[in-house]
Amino acid sequence: MNVVILTVATVGMPLLAALIERMGSIGISERHHSHHDTYVLSSAFSRALVLAMLFMGLMGLILSWLCSIGVFAAKAIVILSFFVAFLAVMFVFWMIIRRFKVALFDDQMIVTPLVGGDVTVGYADIDSMEWTGFRKGTGYRDLAIYVGNKKVITLVGVLDLEQVLVRINRFDVLGRSSSR
Repeated sequence: MNVVILTVATVGMPLLAALIERMGSIGISERHHSHHDTYVLSSAFSRALVLAMLFMGLMGLILSWLCSIGVFAAKAIVILSFFVAFLAVMFVFWMIIRRFKVALFDDQMIVTPLVGGDVTVGYADIDSMEWTGFRKGTGYRDLAIYVGNKKVITLVGVLDLEQVLVRINRFDVLGRSSSR
């Protein structure tokens, strides 16, 4: 019975992610409106995560089947448990990172962070901006924004931060260490 539940989870999570991606994705990472611009996770990155889930689900099914027919000495339930754990973590990560969004207005931005409620930051209130973390596929690291000498939000480097920085237009508060 446990193997059946794990098999359903191994098939179900990637298929659910693929269905959500297919039905919920608009395919563009930036949207320009008359009074604001919105930047979200690249659809290519989101799709790559879903494809990785589909591949790992298929790999889990194949390896557990090979174990059940005696090709490998491991038990099928152990193999399926590993892949279900991987898929669960990947699914939660994918759901959280898809949520991240930056809406840029004339004088403020509203950021929907990975976890928690929206954060509104007025451009004039920004004391400093510092690059943090490792470089992402876009070539940028994450950008921490400080208001009142307190970090209020970190913009994830997988967004088009160049366009975000141009819209904020506060290069006077961008830390000198950002050139590294």
